[in-house]
Amino acid sequence: MSSSIYAGSRTQFSPSKRPSAVTTNSSSALHITQDALASCRESKFFNYHQGASITSLDFDDTGQYLISSGIDKSIQLYDCYKGIHYKDIQSQKYGVHSAQFTHEGLNCLYASTPDPTASDGNENVIRYLSLSTNQYIRYFKGHKAQVSNLEVNPVNNTFMSSSYDGTVKFWDLNTSSATGSIGTGSNTIAGYDPHGIVVAIGKGPQKDAKLGTVALYDLKTFDRGPFLSAEIPCMPRQLWNKLEFSNNGRLILVSTDTCEHYILDAFSLKLMAIIRLTYRRDDRWMSTKYPYSGCCCFTPCGKFVLVGSPKHIVHIFDVSELKQDAEKPTIFSRSADVLKSAHGIPKIVLFNPRLFTFATADVGVSLWQPNSGEKTLP
Repeated sequence: MSSSIYAGSRTQFSPSKRPSAVTTNSSSALHITQDALASCRESKFFNYHQGASITSLDFDDTGQYLISSGIDKSIQLYDCYKGIHYKDIQSQKYGVHSAQFTHEGLNCLYASTPDPTASDGNENVIRYLSLSTNQYIRYFKGHKAQVSNLEVNPVNNTFMSSSYDGTVKFWDLNTSSATGSIGTGSNTIAGYDPHGIVVAIGKGPQKDAKLGTVALYDLKTFDRGPFLSAEIPCMPRQLWNKLEFSNNGRLILVSTDTCEHYILDAFSLKLMAIIRLTYRRDDRWMSTKYPYSGCCCFTPCGKFVLVGSPKHIVHIFDVSELKQDAEKPTIFSRSADVLKSAHGIPKIVLFNPRLFTFATADVGVSLWQPNSGEKTLP
């Protein structure tokens, strides 16, 4: 199997083709601007899930490695520096979803996927795997139904999980049993703030209701309940699939399976903006067999949101000028700059935390970089 099947090429990135650093504390760093984002093009395409739907993407802390998981029950590992496929990890017995890097080298967590023939309860276990040795480090047991989402604390070796058993559980990587649990009554999405001390839990609308809820918890006192909660007007029968804080801590992004996504003020939970794309509003274009990790993401600077669309494009929205005191939410419908994907629908969009590159996924994974002739250096 070739190391990359983009345009039939098996060549690696040369150093001059490596993604430029996002950080702005060195002379070689690249500012994230509207023009730089608009110049991005697909630089690599990988098709190692053999045509199966991909349900999650995650970059490691260094930005060098990317993992994808899919309904083909595999984890695929890529090296973003070299632009190559690095390793194929199979989990045919247990399935795989929401594969997430920890802070410990090439180690990852992942959730199992349902097996109606299973009788040992292993379908709800969270697995901790060394990608280097392909050996399991630990198993985390406690959920009574499928785990839909995993999130690693950004500052320490703890993580949380959401499940269809109506709980969010907290874990330490060194302990197999949960260290805490919040009863939510139904499946939810959750995310850590950039400092790893506040958790936001979002619950989409129930049945025909037109309201979802987002609640904020202090990790030290989560058993006392949320210190702030708010109802969010939204489309009925909408599935919320991702909740993300911006790295500057100002905003919260809620990604859904419809044309509408929501941006909240992270301190007041006020609805600041609605991303309302211009295609059929009742089209559940993101529906897949298993939960998936969302078609929206912030850039590392927190100034822009990238949003995938069933029209094979990625929208770029500037959220830096959103005003907390505005009377009504800002409506984003179509961005002035869009990026056309040549390799499927960008059902999942995720920006690299360290390098100026981002990934999109459908049944394959694309890596995007700024056009070298249009880079804006500090």
